[in-house]
Amino acid sequence: MKKYVELLFVFVALLTLAFPGRSEAKKKYLFFGASAAASSHYAYVVGAAKAINKYAPEVKVNVVETGASVDNLKRVKSGEIDMGICSMKTMYEAWKGLARWKGNACPDVRLLWLYAVGIDFIVVREDSGVKKLEDLNGKKFNPGIRGSASEATTKQIFKILGVKPDYHIGATSDAVKAIKDNRIVGYVKTGIGTQIDASTLDIMTLTKVRLIPLTKQHMDKIVAAVPYISFITVPAGGIKAMPNRQEYTMWGRPIGVMCSRNMPDNLAYNLVNGIIKGKEFQVAAWPAIKELDLVQDPVDLTLIPLHKGALKAYRELGAKNIPPIAIPPEAK
Repeated sequence: MKKYVELLFVFVALLTLAFPGRSEAKKKYLFFGASAAASSHYAYVVGAAKAINKYAPEVKVNVVETGASVDNLKRVKSGEIDMGICSMKTMYEAWKGLARWKGNACPDVRLLWLYAVGIDFIVVREDSGVKKLEDLNGKKFNPGIRGSASEATTKQIFKILGVKPDYHIGATSDAVKAIKDNRIVGYVKTGIGTQIDASTLDIMTLTKVRLIPLTKQHMDKIVAAVPYISFITVPAGGIKAMPNRQEYTMWGRPIGVMCSRNMPDNLAYNLVNGIIKGKEFQVAAWPAIKELDLVQDPVDLTLIPLHKGALKAYRELGAKNIPPIAIPPEAK
């Protein structure tokens, strides 16, 4: 009898492994494109996934390491991932078929939510001799993570300004090592809001660095060519890791999470509500999100249509004065 009971327990255990619980089986599995694992943006995606998994229990989010904005857009378009982080500038260019997206537009890209207004920092070794943008000519320099919005924007702007570095292409971890080893003079790295991120702080532990700003002449020339680029100015003393730093101006952009219009409306609706309810998980990973109004800012700052389900969520959550651009054609 004892042996029979033991065999019965083993049989039940095997059935449990083979056929998971009904609630788990019913979950919708989503793939969430992030960035390089060394980036602070990857940490944000992990925090956002925790929020969704708790407050939208019908889904299970899996974080995918990617090349960030451009790479995420390509993967969403191909169906490889369900959603991904992306800069607003890159979303706009893909939606309109501009820049690198000419002839390969993504008219179905939709915004789910925003989590940052990011600034790109041009970081160079202090001993590199680089004191202004033009000093980068001929120098080995990383323009941003391969496939990221930073890389695409840097190359686009440098081309407008006639700045011609010797580009070192690779991931954040590769660039950090190359700067430390003095194999390249610096890199472009998106910060956490208006603060430098963990990878730059890592470099600064043993290597002195400086930030290279844009001048008014640079900005005038950029805007004449690409009017939808935004610029952000950090006041003197505003960068916590560099309290003696003077006022610093660079290009920047809202950064959010996008998907395809083909995502089911109720799913997008639940994702947005889960993100709003789970703000604490995101703050733990990305403190700068405290500076945003998670309900109103996506409506005010978007340059592309919201997903229909996200629009419904924001309306119910109290978003006001929704501009025409935020309303997708399928919701009209």
